Amino acid sequence: MNHFRGFDRSEYETRQTALRDQMARRGMDALLVSAPENTYYLSGYQTKSVSTFQFLIVTAGEGLHLFTRQMEYRNAADAQASGGLDDYGVYQDDEDPLEVARSFLARHLARGATVGIELGSASMPALRAQELTRDQAGIEWVDASTMVDRIRLVKSPAELAALHEAGRVGDRIADSVVSIVAPGVSENDLSAQALGDLPRFGSEYPGSWPNLMIGARTGMIHAAWGGTALKADDHLIMEITGVRGRYHAPSMRTVVVGKPDPSILRGAEALVAAQAAAVDAIEPGRPARVINEAASAVLNGMDHGLSIARRSGYSLGIGFPPSWGAQWQLGLNSVLEEELRIGMAFHVVCVGHLPDGKAVSIGCTVTLEDSGPVRVTRGGLFRV
Repeated sequence: MNHFRGFDRSEYETRQTALRDQMARRGMDALLVSAPENTYYLSGYQTKSVSTFQFLIVTAGEGLHLFTRQMEYRNAADAQASGGLDDYGVYQDDEDPLEVARSFLARHLARGATVGIELGSASMPALRAQELTRDQAGIEWVDASTMVDRIRLVKSPAELAALHEAGRVGDRIADSVVSIVAPGVSENDLSAQALGDLPRFGSEYPGSWPNLMIGARTGMIHAAWGGTALKADDHLIMEITGVRGRYHAPSMRTVVVGKPDPSILRGAEALVAAQAAAVDAIEPGRPARVINEAASAVLNGMDHGLSIARRSGYSLGIGFPPSWGAQWQLGLNSVLEEELRIGMAFHVVCVGHLPDGKAVSIGCTVTLEDSGPVRVTRGGLFRV
């Protein structure tokens, strides 16, 4: 599969216009964006070095101005060439980045302006924000931590296409891993297969490692490989994603070998039914809580023997380390009133622990489109 082609200028302009409309409603003259997912969404600028001190200024008029480390200037130049970024400034490693940044802000922010800032961003620690915003010529700083993230919940056709590409790649990787499952194969073997398949099948690097655990370690849910080998009549859980254009489309599979303990099969089959009901509940105009409520309704009527996590997934899309889930994602619990809209995307995943600490899990990426919920990846129960 070829390298992701990227988005055209009109896609960025649409995103920027939607943001500026929100800024106008909140009386903002500019917005300082620091979350890497949001910077990428608006401008196309990306780097794996998400801990680098960098930010994007979006003005109420035309203009996106990036501030970053000199080491990243080629990434900034690429974003400028693609049409999503107007200009950029850099600081050298022998300079005080905050001092250079304050000068950069002074050039782009008018005296007395009202400026939003993502105070909740992991890339804008409290001390850094405090130092950056002091002595800024009477500027009024207001928290805008979730503004861009909420816009990103509804994907454009181009974004949905990227998710579908990621899903096709992710399923190829997951199928490849399942194909080598057998007694004696270890978590290291399976993870090596997945990690090798990422570039082989056309995926970009994921925001986090493949979650792949065998037997007693399945209860850890998000653990990396630990060397445990499959035994006869064993099971494993695997959460693997493909990535295209930084859009992630994971699936969650429970894989059983031979004739595992009946409690494993009973629990996994219950989650298959619950997850299917959760997907079917996704309809535009309904509150997002119906997704988890549908899963719970199925499970409440079954003798499954599981301790259930009271959340049936999360919203997703763009991801950078340390996670493929968005920082301000929607957790699909039974109190979430956010309205479901066409263009939203979720990893609909149900997780349950057995009394002995082992776990089973079933999940797939789902997009809400004109035709209804679309399963982008193939999670489920697999037998080998």
